[in-house]
Amino acid sequence: MIRSYKAKEITKLSLESQIAVNQLSNYLSSRVPYTTIGYDTESDKFQYIGDLTDNKPILEWIGTAHESFTKGDYSEFIDMSTLDTANATLSSKNSDGDKISDSTKAKFHISNDIYAEKIVNLIFAGSFDRASSNINDYNSSFGWHGHNSIETYDITIDNNGLITINDTKKPKFIYEKYFLVDTAYAVARGTDINTSSSCISDLNISTQKLNNTLFLFSNYRPWKGETFCADKNGNNKDGNVSILMQNVDGFKFEELDYTIRINLDINKAIRGASPIHFSKMKVVF
Repeated sequence: MIRSYKAKEITKLSLESQIAVNQLSNYLSSRVPYTTIGYDTESDKFQYIGDLTDNKPILEWIGTAHESFTKGDYSEFIDMSTLDTANATLSSKNSDGDKISDSTKAKFHISNDIYAEKIVNLIFAGSFDRASSNINDYNSSFGWHGHNSIETYDITIDNNGLITINDTKKPKFIYEKYFLVDTAYAVARGTDINTSSSCISDLNISTQKLNNTLFLFSNYRPWKGETFCADKNGNNKDGNVSILMQNVDGFKFEELDYTIRINLDINKAIRGASPIHFSKMKVVF
């Protein structure tokens, strides 16, 4: 009887963990590559994922306005022949600010009249399509955890694809390709976040399972000084949270050859039998 129950639990947890890593892969596939960081709430420090020198248990990244892009609302490319640097205007053919606004409102469940530029920002893709920073201080590039956001720009987009950079700061370099970004994401276990935050307590997770629950945070914008709702630091916490999986004893990630490898360590006690313990890995390009 115990053996049969354990076999069912192994099958169930294996399926749940596969769904979790697949969900993470889907979200990470639309990341802006150079914005991906490891973060530690205890030290309030972060590093670019490719430069991690010590353990940073929380994975964060800025995501593109993927839903809007797949619907054809914008093209991600600038017509360099019509570039007007004096007025900070760019022409992006086959892009429509009204459609971007509608898609953004639908994504964030906004019912009132709000322009897309109140949410989306622009990041230039750089020379290698990774949003490589052109400044020496990476910390100040994308607005992470109270730092400046030198590499993201407030914009407006009209329905003819005319992009106007409204930021007081102007780009040093303008590239043909750009990313429109509308949210950041964070993935963390309960043991590494502020579990007394209202966004976590509202989920009504039992105390015994809380630390080993893996959460996905979204709908917050670092370029506006925001951080995820269960951060132990920062004064401007916002966004939403959902449960990716429970019984996650470890969550690790690394960047290797411009791919991200994520690993879940699953552990669940079984009364009357040895615990279930296995790992699940996924490579994200």
